[in-house]
Amino acid sequence: MTVPVGGPPLSLATTLARIRALAAERQLDVDEILDPESLSERTGVPVEVTAALLRGEQSAGPASEEAGETVRARAAFLYAGSRDTHGQPYSVAEIAAAIGADPRWVGDLVSGGKPPHLRHCQEFAAFFGRDITFLTDTPAQAVSRALWPAVESLSYGSGDLMADLTNQYGLVSISTRGRALSRTQETLLLGMISGMLSTEVAR
Repeated sequence: MTVPVGGPPLSLATTLARIRALAAERQLDVDEILDPESLSERTGVPVEVTAALLRGEQSAGPASEEAGETVRARAAFLYAGSRDTHGQPYSVAEIAAAIGADPRWVGDLVSGGKPPHLRHCQEFAAFFGRDITFLTDTPAQAVSRALWPAVESLSYGSGDLMADLTNQYGLVSISTRGRALSRTQETLLLGMISGMLSTEVAR
């Protein structure tokens, strides 16, 4: 089962239930998969909110004014954490020129100023390699979407994913730059590679 990148994610409760069941089947450490700090870094959802959601403490959807704050907070998160090819922060002027927006609009968006119109938000998200849903998802939706690759990774293959990849695609090794991977991390990584290779072959 595949959830479109830009489509609505499954409910977080459903995603968590599937991960826990699949991890138990494969005798993997579910706490490595459901790591609040890692998920927070990938979603822009604060760590404490992410941890609460993983404990099953579902939050209500934001009101319209809170939804605008969510967009600004996620935009500021992208702006603060992204770097150009030289390792330097992108400037407001550079982003504005790339997406065809007024620099004041970009400045307001990333500084938490007056709520900007959503007109250029899709282009802003795309500038950082993200879908508009990164800016607009509720915290529960954002965490569920970030966890879906783990569901797909855990669902792949026979359980010997390296053998599957070797047989099907000729992949014989993976470099982790000297970092030892746990069995859980290896399973997730190989599953994601399998998914990407399958997509390339299908094109």
